[in-house]
Amino acid sequence: MLDSMRTHGVLITFRRRDALIDHLRILGEQSRPLTSLLVVDNDNDPAIRALVDVETAAAPEVRYLGLDDNPGPAGAIAAGIRDVIARTSDDEWLVLLDDDDPPPRSTTLEALADTTASLATADPHLGGVGLWGSTLGRGGRLRAATGHGPEPVAYLPGGACPHYRIGALRAAGGPDPELFFGFDDLDLGLALLAAGAPLWSSGLARAHGWASMVEGRRASAAVEPPSWRRYYSLRNLVLILRRNGRPGAAASMSLLAGLAKPVANLPRRPAASWRSLRLNLLALRHGWTGHAGKHLDPLDLPAWLR
Repeated sequence: MLDSMRTHGVLITFRRRDALIDHLRILGEQSRPLTSLLVVDNDNDPAIRALVDVETAAAPEVRYLGLDDNPGPAGAIAAGIRDVIARTSDDEWLVLLDDDDPPPRSTTLEALADTTASLATADPHLGGVGLWGSTLGRGGRLRAATGHGPEPVAYLPGGACPHYRIGALRAAGGPDPELFFGFDDLDLGLALLAAGAPLWSSGLARAHGWASMVEGRRASAAVEPPSWRRYYSLRNLVLILRRNGRPGAAASMSLLAGLAKPVANLPRRPAASWRSLRLNLLALRHGWTGHAGKHLDPLDLPAWLR
């Protein structure tokens, strides 16, 4: 099955020319090359188009898709999935890639394809496989797989070079493009699970240099600096949990991550904590009222958030 397994890469990029060039080089050095590659550029930059148009090493077929107005990773991934599934059959595979997060080893795509083929043989309804993945706990907390072998998970992070079966994507659809940034991979994972397409962590993370992703990290009690990334991550997590019938988990994350942390830090760091609390309240209001979309433009932030 591995020899006949067709895998199509979707590589998302935005204003990282050097990282993109490096990523394309790494793809060309893979021991098992992609069948095709689609570069989705959120800046619709003619210079990037010209670079991609002459690329011959990354895959036998390399195409470019330029998007205007920066729809974020979620918008780019949704557009890339739509493009690829329109050209492929259900038993082919799509690999999501990010410009500054290339496969860590020259054998990574081959190892993942091998594991994916084995798991797909055992379960023809398989939805996807990644270098690592995470489960979703009752309180909305994400817990990384142990990484000691293949394990069922709830979602596959973008940096895990996730391989998705085209037929499963056709049934589940892509992530909501209105999420813009953050947890679009969780949105996609839960949609696949709802469509009866299970996801697996491959157990390959340690062997491919990502032991830190499966050994767990301590949550910090310090207040997080306010940022557009923080806004989207908190808003989207609440949105996704509510949409997937987990209002209790959304409430728990709102109280603990959104409110308790900045309030607890007010005596020690009042200025930073107030700014963080203001941002979190905006994210929570939008998350609970269902206001998705690009409400904070990373390139044109309000003065209080700069």
